[in-house]
Amino acid sequence: MSAAFPLLRALGKPARLTEVRVAAAELARQAIFGSSETKLLSQRVACETAGFRCVYYVGEGLAIPMTFLGSCKEHGDQVVLVHVPGLPGAFPVSMAELGRHKHLFGFEPEGPSSTTDDREQLVLLCATEAVGSGIGAMKVLDYLLSVSRRRLASLRGTEVLLKVGSRVNGEALQLSFPYHCGSTHAIKRYYDITPEACTLFGHHMRHGTKMLCRYGVAVMVGVAHDESLGCPAPFWNPVGGPAACLAPMFNGCHVIPVGEMKLEYNGPSTSSALLTPEDPARYLNPTVDGTYDVTSWLNEGLFGVKVGQRVEEDCAVYGVCYNAERCEFELHVQELLTGEIRPSALCFLTST
Repeated sequence: MSAAFPLLRALGKPARLTEVRVAAAELARQAIFGSSETKLLSQRVACETAGFRCVYYVGEGLAIPMTFLGSCKEHGDQVVLVHVPGLPGAFPVSMAELGRHKHLFGFEPEGPSSTTDDREQLVLLCATEAVGSGIGAMKVLDYLLSVSRRRLASLRGTEVLLKVGSRVNGEALQLSFPYHCGSTHAIKRYYDITPEACTLFGHHMRHGTKMLCRYGVAVMVGVAHDESLGCPAPFWNPVGGPAACLAPMFNGCHVIPVGEMKLEYNGPSTSSALLTPEDPARYLNPTVDGTYDVTSWLNEGLFGVKVGQRVEEDCAVYGVCYNAERCEFELHVQELLTGEIRPSALCFLTST
């Protein structure tokens, strides 16, 4: 049995109809769920008609519905075409990539969907960005996981900033430190750099403190009113960045203070050390397998867990590694029954 479906191309190229061999979706289903009879029966109707449907669980309650359509002539039988609602076509996923992500898939819940409009928009936004970045290298799922978790970290951080910032009297801020913000020194504004203001957003957060999170390094400038949030919030100068900006993810995931930097009035100047990019991997001490850092400093500092701690069913923390392709630290776990080492299915964000 075959059908026609739009196939997404590399960025900038229009989708085009392609013949889909629906029966090939069974290979993907087995790669994800195995071939047990119970699971086969639960998906039989979908498999016989239009591939099969399942859900990709990013974490923190964000579930991305997907339909596995089958294979096509252009990519061959070891690549399955996958569609996310809202996209104008399907994207290709190799069986190898599917294997790396199989622990994140689950069956589609029965009954009407409880997904809110905001979550649907978030799913589509993440899927669109992942396709644009990953379709050329056939790594859409890899990018989808990274993009989605980054956005979840920023959203959690925004919740924290709103919760704390809404209780801060903006008129009482001591706006005495001038510093540029924006992507190209577009605006000079004044910040409160007193410990009393900065530590409201975290006990480690102080003016000039260099902080490491799983997504990079930045230096805290100070606190100022932000128009988009409608309340005071901390501003950061990313290491290698041109000026200060909001960085909610530093309040959405765990952070570690890694040093102090003296910030200049009306900075950063053209000679500032802040303008020099820094490789976050320098903070990794890969003593296990030449890849994993098992120190409490990094595991607890960036993810809030210890090596050996049970964090998923039949899984224990194995260590932290650095994904240079996506410039982020990852927490990996070991499945106790099989010994397999893989990225954790959990996000490990801060609480609100």
